[in-house]
Amino acid sequence: MKKKTTIAAIIILFLCVAVYLNLNTADVGSDDVRIRETVAEEPSRENMTSEEKSNYFEEARLEKQKARDSAISKLKETAAEESLPQESRERAAESIETISGGAITESRMETLIKAKGIGECVVLMNEKGVNVIVSAPESGLTAEDTAKIKDIVVGETGISASQIKIIEIK
Repeated sequence: MKKKTTIAAIIILFLCVAVYLNLNTADVGSDDVRIRETVAEEPSRENMTSEEKSNYFEEARLEKQKARDSAISKLKETAAEESLPQESRERAAESIETISGGAITESRMETLIKAKGIGECVVLMNEKGVNVIVSAPESGLTAEDTAKIKDIVVGETGISASQIKIIEIK
């Protein structure tokens, strides 16, 4: 029994680390880091056609959802594993709620940003802040647009404006 408990604890530890790495954009390998690296490093992202922008945002949302689905799937397996201690199953369930809540908040911010007329966007949250990738006009976002985005993010998350990074795709 002691051996099973030890193995269960190790599995939970690995799952928690996987979820942390998945949500923490500072760690190379998480999907939203790859999304941001693509935006930051590829010069071809400048002056994209509207169709290319639309495809980019669809792909970014799909990758974000795949990463979440994978983490939630692993956590659900852990939460359902009756041989694990109750505390471990409860932590897995709490992690599922955290991930789901983050997804809802990101989606709500994306909807509000679009409703303000700013355009297509993808929001990525992590412990360090919020990144908003926005389809910007050729002339770039105005100071008013940037203020609207920050106001929405601050209102939805309660983080400070200094923790918000806005990435424009022209």
